[in-house]
Amino acid sequence: MNRIDYLDGHRGVAILLVIFYHAFNRWAEITPYQDIYANFPLFKFGFLGVQLFFLLSGFVILMTLEKCTTVRGFIYQRWLRLFPAMLICSVIIFASSGFFYERPLGDPLAKNIIPGLLFIEPYILTTLTGINFQSLEGTFWSLYVEFKFYIIAAILYFIIGSHRLVITLFFCLLAWFFSFILVQYTESKLINYAHSVFDLLSFEYFGWFSAGSAFYLAKKNNDSRWYIFALLTCLVSSVILAYRGESIALFIAIITLSLFFTISLVNPFVQRVLSTKFLLFFGFISYPLYLLHENLMVALILKFEWLVPSRLSSMLPIIAVGFIGLLSFFIAKKGEKPIKQFLKWNFSIGKKCGKRNIPS
Repeated sequence: MNRIDYLDGHRGVAILLVIFYHAFNRWAEITPYQDIYANFPLFKFGFLGVQLFFLLSGFVILMTLEKCTTVRGFIYQRWLRLFPAMLICSVIIFASSGFFYERPLGDPLAKNIIPGLLFIEPYILTTLTGINFQSLEGTFWSLYVEFKFYIIAAILYFIIGSHRLVITLFFCLLAWFFSFILVQYTESKLINYAHSVFDLLSFEYFGWFSAGSAFYLAKKNNDSRWYIFALLTCLVSSVILAYRGESIALFIAIITLSLFFTISLVNPFVQRVLSTKFLLFFGFISYPLYLLHENLMVALILKFEWLVPSRLSSMLPIIAVGFIGLLSFFIAKKGEKPIKQFLKWNFSIGKKCGKRNIPS
């Protein structure tokens, strides 16, 4: 698949937002600069970079599904894309945790490597096995959501086609939200059970995947109706997110981000900005950087705060991200490829992809 530069630029924007959030808001109380910058909008709402990642996934996954012939082949390709970096980063995180004892989430246990490698959230594994699993890193939660989306989207795509898939993903969000509202006003076991299932399947986030997929259809077919559907889906998803967060400012932030994504699909100037080398670099390393950065970054900030005067302590995240970024670049450039090649040679399942007639 040919890469689209400005989409990689969006990945760069998304990972930088998440890093800003973790550096200056999420763990501000334990850093030397405390919460001085915690309420700056880019930092306070930086966690919305994950929603941008979800939009991108919806866009790219539908593009990928059109090139695959089976659910199994699609899941294999997604697993092959995600597993090598997850394996390398999980080993690094676990092996280095003794040295980086400043990690805000503490010293991880070996068993907690398993959920990330399987892309199955700890709660499910704990329920199935009776063993108390935790996530190796807090950021891994979005990978569990992504993989559930991959499986559900692939099954639906090969049954009902791309157009109905996009609409169905939106209705998954609505099903979750209405059940979320109803459980607060009723003791119905059926409604509570339905909401538990929708929650377990992460339908709460499926509006972003639906919008991303709709944006792809709009771009592919130059169809304004899909742009309208995508924007409405973003609007509904933003309202639900703001309702849960009880924040008008949160609504404004996520709507702004959604509009920025929309404009980038049609505006050459915005596309050029997103295609700058700086953002493309961070887009290229975004996956391993996302996996590694949270605890390692905070630990580095605390470990090396003596290097800079207290008045310049807010520069410490730059030093930390510089180190983690170089490590992430090495993983993305050199580390993932040998593992992918080994897996391709030894696991041939789903290697064949090509076009087939799918309902639209």
